Amino acid sequence: MRILWWLVIFVACSHDVHATFPAPPGAPTGTLVLLLGQPASDVAVAINGQLVVEDEHTSRITIDHVPVGTAEVVFAGNGMDKPFHTWVDSDHPTTVPIGVPDPGSGFLKGLFGTIITIVVYSLLHH
Repeated sequence: MRILWWLVIFVACSHDVHATFPAPPGAPTGTLVLLLGQPASDVAVAINGQLVVEDEHTSRITIDHVPVGTAEVVFAGNGMDKPFHTWVDSDHPTTVPIGVPDPGSGFLKGLFGTIITIVVYSLLHH
């Protein structure tokens, strides 16, 4: 039983994610670091249309070999997605802080909104 609890704790902990963008050989590249305000679940990151991170639980993502220049990044985690553009330089890592909502707040807000809508609708059409 003790092993099961350690396994649950280990799986629930976030970890730093390292990924590599599939840049062409010889192309000038840099590093992109995404720092999340709090650990997020089901994290996915796409850069210039290429999925580089999928289904992770983390608060820090480092992506190497990102082409130098403006990168189109789409971040998704904790039920929200955030598309943005950032400049990637070859001299030093580009660091982008990203705020993410609490993991369960999106569901509760949606449920509360649905209940309010049903109540208001039933009161107006009663």
